[in-house]
Amino acid sequence: MIIVLMNESDPGDLPDPGCQLFVHTLFDADHALPLAAARNRAAAEARGETLAFLDVDCIPHRDYLKQLDEAVELSRGLVMGDVRYLPKGATDGDWTDAALDKLAQRHPRRPKLPDDRTLMPLPYHLFWSLSFGLRAEDFAYMGGFDDGYSGYGGEDTDFAFTARHVRLPFYGCRARVYHQYHDTYSPPYNHLGDIITNAVRFHQKWQIWPMDGWLKQFDQAGYIDWQPTHIEILKDVEPETIAAAKTETPFG
Repeated sequence: MIIVLMNESDPGDLPDPGCQLFVHTLFDADHALPLAAARNRAAAEARGETLAFLDVDCIPHRDYLKQLDEAVELSRGLVMGDVRYLPKGATDGDWTDAALDKLAQRHPRRPKLPDDRTLMPLPYHLFWSLSFGLRAEDFAYMGGFDDGYSGYGGEDTDFAFTARHVRLPFYGCRARVYHQYHDTYSPPYNHLGDIITNAVRFHQKWQIWPMDGWLKQFDQAGYIDWQPTHIEILKDVEPETIAAAKTETPFG
């Protein structure tokens, strides 16, 4: 198990994972969340033939690694796990997989993945990097994540578009993870700067705009000027506007 900390020096108390544990820290003075670079570092340190990525706010089901590995072996492609979302307080105290299953919800805007070993082909723009796996050789062939993306937003869609470019198939599978509740913002005004920077990079590479729903909201609120070929940030988002965008939805 490889954990990469982003601009943090102390991982806190870590439970015994039942395997070798390696903790690395990636410091980036320019970016609070160097997500792409952190995932690349984890892949570079990995030893196995299959890479399984999981965000820190997700709890894997006890069968997650086994099922994800089976799906990667069967598909020889990029595979995304079945993410379920937990309400606030779901992980307080003791819990079991069965208890989390009863509380967890499917995302209303994500496809329903099969409960058996069937693989579901998915459109590449639906890739989310919080739970996925692929062969290490395919990750290397793709060149990993583009670490030119700065922080939150777009780096995972870019990764999926690279998979499409090299004709690596993309599937959803039954490998279950539970996304823990945490504060979210809708729209994510707290990440506006990163989102705009990354959207511009994405457009330069693929000639389409990613995250268009957020860009439309930012534009309509007067914070950006979004044109077919460029974006300009017009003003900073006020702290009170960011605070008002905070939401209680579990789908963070």
